[in-house]
Amino acid sequence: MDKQSFHLLAVDGGGTKTLAVITDSKGSILGEGKEGASNYQVTGKEMAIKALTASIQEALANVNVPNGGMIHFEKIVFALAGIDTLTDEIEVRGIVEKTIKQVGLSTEKLLVENDCLSALLGATQNKAGALLISGTGSIVFAHDGQGNFYRTGGWGYRVGDEGSGYWIGKEAIRSILKMNDGREKETILSKLILQEFGFKKVEDLYNWVYSSAYCVDDVSALTTLVEEAYKMGDGVSKGILDEAAEELTLLLETTIKKAGIAKEEFQLILQGGVIQNNHYIRDIVLDRLKEKAEKVKIIDTDQKPITFIIQRGLNLKWGL
Repeated sequence: MDKQSFHLLAVDGGGTKTLAVITDSKGSILGEGKEGASNYQVTGKEMAIKALTASIQEALANVNVPNGGMIHFEKIVFALAGIDTLTDEIEVRGIVEKTIKQVGLSTEKLLVENDCLSALLGATQNKAGALLISGTGSIVFAHDGQGNFYRTGGWGYRVGDEGSGYWIGKEAIRSILKMNDGREKETILSKLILQEFGFKKVEDLYNWVYSSAYCVDDVSALTTLVEEAYKMGDGVSKGILDEAAEELTLLLETTIKKAGIAKEEFQLILQGGVIQNNHYIRDIVLDRLKEKAEKVKIIDTDQKPITFIIQRGLNLKWGL
């Protein structure tokens, strides 16, 4: 069977979904495949391999490459969540190698890196810049334009992700429990959240938190109720949003300070539902930032991370 060749395979693998795309040399998408989570810290290694393999096979099927065919790519980029330490890097490279073998891919140019870093470098074309993500989780990456990368946050919902949607939702639940104790003034926030879940009393909320039905995404979704309560004049909700803005500001300022770019021109990419859609938090963070980084250029885009990951692959100078 003749070997089929394509320019680029770009894979964006996260804690909830995986997207694999095949593009030509100009970045036009020829085929794509979607699958569930491929962050091995969430799914385990075997399930991560299955998700990566399935998404790539679907993308190949969309360009009429049958299973078992020989496929060559000029470049392959795996931009994956869960690469946070050297140990992670070793584990993920092993996962990628097994995936490539199972699918039957070949390439001379393979890049495996953290998904946030890949998106940042793709968006800024390797120039100085920072990426602030506040969605379900939160993290900041910065690049000094000279090949050095810096990260702050992103330690996950159990011990980190301050200022994220999950963190806001968790703080809202904590406040409701305090209200129930009498340690916090009773506010509309309690009523809104109990209604959202269909609970009649606070004890029902408490039982849900420690049940198997508890879900990070459901907690993160409470952010919209906190914002709604704030707009109704709820002081407790305002306090939660203020603290979230403070945490995100600290993440961002710490990272650009480490990168040494605060006084330089650099691009800041904003991604995630909280920082893009909650204008109260967004305005506080950006106003504070501009006090210390006057030359920052805000890049607020609805483009998906895969768009930047594709650019990362297309523009990467291999061997440098």
